[in-house]
Amino acid sequence: MPTAPTAMSNITILDGGMGKFLRRIGAPFRQPEWSALALIESPDHVVDAHTQFIDAGAQVIITNNYAVVPYHLGDDRFAANGADLIELSGRLARQAADTAGVVLVGGSMPPLFGSYEPDLFDADRAPEIYALIVRQLDRYVDVWIAETLSLVAELDVIVAAIREHGSGQPIWASFSLPDAYDGPIALRSGDTIDDIIDVVTEHADVVDAVMFNCALPEQMTPAIIELAEKAAASELDVRIGGYANGFPDARHPEYAANNTIFDRRPDLDAASYAEIVATWVDAGVTIIGGCCDMYPEDIAELSARFG
Repeated sequence: MPTAPTAMSNITILDGGMGKFLRRIGAPFRQPEWSALALIESPDHVVDAHTQFIDAGAQVIITNNYAVVPYHLGDDRFAANGADLIELSGRLARQAADTAGVVLVGGSMPPLFGSYEPDLFDADRAPEIYALIVRQLDRYVDVWIAETLSLVAELDVIVAAIREHGSGQPIWASFSLPDAYDGPIALRSGDTIDDIIDVVTEHADVVDAVMFNCALPEQMTPAIIELAEKAAASELDVRIGGYANGFPDARHPEYAANNTIFDRRPDLDAASYAEIVATWVDAGVTIIGGCCDMYPEDIAELSARFG
């Protein structure tokens, strides 16, 4: 397994958000398929997107199967085409990484039933679907990235699927945060950072990193600080990370993840995002990148400053 290139600072740079970048470079893009549509209709655009993030300084690229789930494709299309599309996402990422040199491929383990929708999580269906993702991606990936999780129970199922398959790659667990906190910092499910520490401690033999992603960068800062402090206090030996989105900081009350496409907020540019990330690094973060609406120029800025 290759080793990710790291600088003296020991910072690892992730890529940015594939979905919106695919749209920007002219790939087929719409809801509800989101980034999966490029896999279906124009795989070359997926390789191009991966390559542009690598050229910007990404040391880890994430497979483009985030939207290859029942929520985005529908049950029938997922049953018919999901396995092949997941495999394709791994093959394309591996192609881009190997062409570039020593770049790691992160296998996306996404929310299956809707981003930011903990109430829709189906504990009965999830094990079979996560097992399918593991089988299709295992040969291509260097690390598993369980991302945009809204409740800690999702991580339990993901870890079980990876263990059952016998995959030896480490797991990076990344949780999403709400746009505002109603009281203490917590996920949309109500799970707290203490709950995150508990579940990661339970799986400490396979979970190497704990992160937050796909949330407003300003919301992530206090969560990252609390996470780093509590991980240290509990003597939990994991890396801490974060990769935020560039979504507006106030959403329309009728927002729905499967039929809304935001434009990036105008007050957040690459330099201002890097300033926020600097506070994370000061808190002990060693994995950084971007999520939705974060582009190669944002990754280039992070790489220039922290890589």
